[in-house]
Amino acid sequence: MRGIRWTTAAILLVLVTACTQSRVQTTESYLGPPMPRPDRVLVSYFSISPEQVRLDQGIEARVQRAAAYQSISADETQAAQATQAGLADRLVERLRRYGLPATLATTESGPGRSLLIQGQIIRINQGNRTRRMLIGLGAGRSSVTAATQIYYHEGTAPPRFMTAFEGEGDSGSMPGAAETMGAGAAAQRAASSAVLTGATHAGAETRHTSDTAEADTLADKLAQRIGQLAVAQGWISQTALQ
Repeated sequence: MRGIRWTTAAILLVLVTACTQSRVQTTESYLGPPMPRPDRVLVSYFSISPEQVRLDQGIEARVQRAAAYQSISADETQAAQATQAGLADRLVERLRRYGLPATLATTESGPGRSLLIQGQIIRINQGNRTRRMLIGLGAGRSSVTAATQIYYHEGTAPPRFMTAFEGEGDSGSMPGAAETMGAGAAAQRAASSAVLTGATHAGAETRHTSDTAEADTLADKLAQRIGQLAVAQGWISQTALQ
């Protein structure tokens, strides 16, 4: 019995770790002297155009869009705004956990020292949710790709560039229904889902979840990289990242 419980736990651990992925790399590193701790960390909404959104190509999503009588451009705008807000909000939340005075940049930086975080969402790809549900293992993968720049601003001096990142958060490689239920049962379930979930409210909820999940994983990894910069500058301790 203990062996069965251990096997189940191991499987669940694999499923959780395969659920989402994020990768962030430093494209330009700060090589200057240590800077004084900033009085505030201002996170701007990353810029994006709705044309950079590729909507969900799955059967269920197509049915929902048709039932909602909403234009593709409106759906793209909704996805862009949801990702934009989700990325910034999550980044602020994570940086605060590290002990950094992070907030959304709704005004000018003001007096004192500010760390400015801005960027561009390069691409939102909602993938194919039907393929993720049925096949999984990376099929129909959804993703959010962004570039990030960090500046240090003090007084009336021009902002000073510190570092830059590029990264992507995606839906990972969790097994789909065909792996866990069998192909026949999975196909029947997907067909029923496409017919029964055409309501406007359900469609909006599905899109919101898809739009923000990958942004959250990307923000977590970005916050970790910014936290490492803060440790190197002596603004926070290494233990704050744990």
